[in-house]
Amino acid sequence: MNRTRLALLPFALVAPIFAACSDSSSSAVSPTNALPDRSAAAHRMDLPDGDYEANLHVLNAAAQNGQDPDRADGATGVARGKATFTIRNGEVVAMVSAEGLESGMIHPQHIHSADKCPPSTADVNHDGYVDVIEGVPFYGPILIPLDSDIGSQATGTFPTATGVRGILDYVASTPLATMLADLNAPDPNPADAVIKLSGAPLALETRHVVLHGVDAATPLPSTVASLPGVPAFLTLPVACGEIRRVR
Repeated sequence: MNRTRLALLPFALVAPIFAACSDSSSSAVSPTNALPDRSAAAHRMDLPDGDYEANLHVLNAAAQNGQDPDRADGATGVARGKATFTIRNGEVVAMVSAEGLESGMIHPQHIHSADKCPPSTADVNHDGYVDVIEGVPFYGPILIPLDSDIGSQATGTFPTATGVRGILDYVASTPLATMLADLNAPDPNPADAVIKLSGAPLALETRHVVLHGVDAATPLPSTVASLPGVPAFLTLPVACGEIRRVR
């Protein structure tokens, strides 16, 4: 699968990359299914108007070999950026501004459900990389794909990084009521890694943002796990950040 084709992949094809993270061979976080139903008004009270942001820090620096020409510290990794989420008058606006990503390919990105980025010790097989399976016990299953349709977990396309600096500029919006309705709809596949709120509050300040994907030519060892039929370079986490409320 070449990079041109990857850049054109719709979410419907990319989503399965992350849909099997709860395989019994992994230690993925399982969703809670016994939470009470809550009204849309109750959810809005949990997520009042405000601004939230996540500073995105590098993961798997050793795999990031597309260097920023203006930096001399490539050994520390180059993927970095910020995600912001604004809620005003019933509308949610999501933005991700990042650089140092592999140019010309899609970069799957998500709000994950758990509360921390994986440390280097998450590399349980000691191959030098924290792969997508090893990261799940820390950042949790996917809650919101940050694609072109944040009002639905099932549709949309992920952004493509561009230019010599690997710039990713992403903006999407949706009514808050649309997002909450989708996040509280019945889960079509409770066994996969994309979960529903099932009545829990959205509580953005308890979530994390994760970006994925390195150059297809990166010489990853065979021990770097991925999902069936999906190359490891596309699922490898490259940046992560905790969401916090700033105003």
